[in-house]
Amino acid sequence: MIRNPVVAGGFYPGSQKVLEEQVKAFLENVEMEKKFDDILGIISPHAGYVYSGQCAAYGFKALQQKDFETAVIIAPSHRFGNFKYSVGDFDAYLTPLGRINVNKQLTKQLLEYDEFDFFPLAHNSEHSLEVQLPFLQIINPQVQIVPILLGNQNVENSRNLAKILAGIFGDKLATTVFIISSDLSHYYDSNTAAKMDLELASKIETMQIDKVEKLFTEHRTEACGFGGILTLLHLAKDLHYTQVKNLKYTHSGEVSGDFKQVVGYLASVVHK
Repeated sequence: MIRNPVVAGGFYPGSQKVLEEQVKAFLENVEMEKKFDDILGIISPHAGYVYSGQCAAYGFKALQQKDFETAVIIAPSHRFGNFKYSVGDFDAYLTPLGRINVNKQLTKQLLEYDEFDFFPLAHNSEHSLEVQLPFLQIINPQVQIVPILLGNQNVENSRNLAKILAGIFGDKLATTVFIISSDLSHYYDSNTAAKMDLELASKIETMQIDKVEKLFTEHRTEACGFGGILTLLHLAKDLHYTQVKNLKYTHSGEVSGDFKQVVGYLASVVHK
């Protein structure tokens, strides 16, 4: 079973040539002097490329420093929330750049857990995971993916997912990366958004997991993929990754010129 693209020509170019040129240009625009040792994963935005593509390129530029075979993508389900974790048990995903294969062995392993299901309707309508794929295809054309959507996002589910992933991937870290798909605040003025987003980003960077959880549970910050962010932080703690570096923060107003209602974007890398 193949998962066909649903936001090609919308969130990103539908033309293979244009898409390839755009992603490569985004990556070339990133200057990254620092070498990150033993990367665990990244936080990456998922808006239309015209708004968040350049920010996303920072995370994928960092991933180019690691020779990985499998990318576990954890993304929020925007339309369906009546499940915990849904793994995309397809054979492959298609984008204008071609086919990206799913690691069927690992998806089958995840589906052995009661908390996991395969909810095709959620996957077939979701953009947050799909927009990560062209970047992956450019930096690592042979990569296999493990696509996971989060339905009911909360602190408990994030902690539990981190434990499941640590158990499955603990001995595969040398060849695995985790990509957390999330935008930050939505539709505040740019000053309010930046204040809210940068407070969250600071606590992520210093791995103050309890304070990040508190910001979310008290509704003092926003991230549509907050469950994935918490999962990555708990996973890092469980697997003894101690460093987070925020690579880029921006918002949609920097492109649109509308500073009255913006969406925030963050690219971060977790490493040792």
